[in-house]
This record gives sequence, C-alpha cells and structure tokens, in this order.
Amino acid sequence: MVSQTFSLTRRVEFHETAAAGLMHFSNFYRWMEVCEHEWFRALSLPMMSTTPAGLRFGWPRREAACGFVRPLRCGDVVRITGSIVDAGQASLGFEFVFEKDRAGKWTEVARGRMTTVHVRQDSTGRMETEPMPKAVRAALASNAR
Repeated sequence: MVSQTFSLTRRVEFHETAAAGLMHFSNFYRWMEVCEHEWFRALSLPMMSTTPAGLRFGWPRREAACGFVRPLRCGDVVRITGSIVDAGQASLGFEFVFEKDRAGKWTEVARGRMTTVHVRQDSTGRMETEPMPKAVRAALASNAR
C-alpha cells in the first residue's frame, strides 16, 4: 500500500487545557483518533459496523504513543496530518504530525503513532482479528498521493 496522508485543522479550546494553561497531553491522543475517524468519513468508510447476525466489526488500538516538542495553548491553531506508514493483513500503522500555526509558518509541536487492528466481535464480546476489508484497502489505495 502506498503511503498517503490526511490533514485537518483545529483550534485548542479552553476545556482542552490544564491548570497550567497548556493543552493536556491526553488530547493529543484524542486528536489522533479524530484525524483517523475524519479520514475514514472522508473516504465513506465506517469505523464500526454490525451485521444482521449481530457480529460487530471495528478498529481497536493495539498501540499508541506521542512525543511532545512544544506546548499548545488555548486558541492555538493546529494542523494534524496523519500518514499510513504500515498496512498489514488486518492492521494499519499511522503516524501523526501536529503543527502549530505561528504567524503563517507551521511549526511541529508533537508527533504520535498509533496501530489499529481490524476485528470481529461476537455477541459475547470476544474479539478476533479479521482481515482488512477489500473496500478499505481500495479506498486507501485510491487516496494515495
């Protein structure tokens, strides 16, 4: 699968900051997930689905990490760019770059990664790895640069 990217821009809101006035670190993880979900929506792909037989399919996280370079504060405009850096039989590896708009120049403030696995969940809640749907592969391939 060819590397592809998706970007979105957000503003840090007051409720996302901690007492020190900086964006709380946990929001970087939330924003990685928002970027992933918006990317799937832009490609008309479901993040979760259910069959008439009650089987559910989704993309839980296997791993997530984020390294921080500079702080973000309330009101900062941030661009989050997600890239697929690995595509396995049932998994996707993402990298996310967070950049702050500083007077028209984008400056990196954090970099994260996340691995998701496509799973099937039965009515008892048991999850099993499920090969990535062909529609997902095709949509991501058609989105390649």
